[in-house]
Amino acid sequence: MKKFIALLSLALFTGCASIGVRDGSLALQITPQPVLRGRPALAEVNASLGAEKVIGTIQVFGSPQLEFRKDDHKGLWYFYGTIPFSPWVKPGNYRVRVMVYEPHQPPHYTEMKVELK
Repeated sequence: MKKFIALLSLALFTGCASIGVRDGSLALQITPQPVLRGRPALAEVNASLGAEKVIGTIQVFGSPQLEFRKDDHKGLWYFYGTIPFSPWVKPGNYRVRVMVYEPHQPPHYTEMKVELK
């Protein structure tokens, strides 16, 4: 029983560690605003070009992970894609979180609210 409790505690604390640290130096920009279903949108974040990866999510159940790409010329990371026009994607206000994974550091993130029409 003690082993079970210890493993459960470890799993809970490990899950919390993956949340990351909010980073006020990260600037996320999403255009156009509001985001329109069925139309392309561009998300850019000024994460370090030395980052291992940059992943975006929309804070709703089942959100896919949006893999950002590095643009060495502009000195930033970006994601360009289309929000599908479907009955499962409803208009409303959503929180977008972008996680930056740097070598030998805990993940850092920034987030913003966006309106989807």
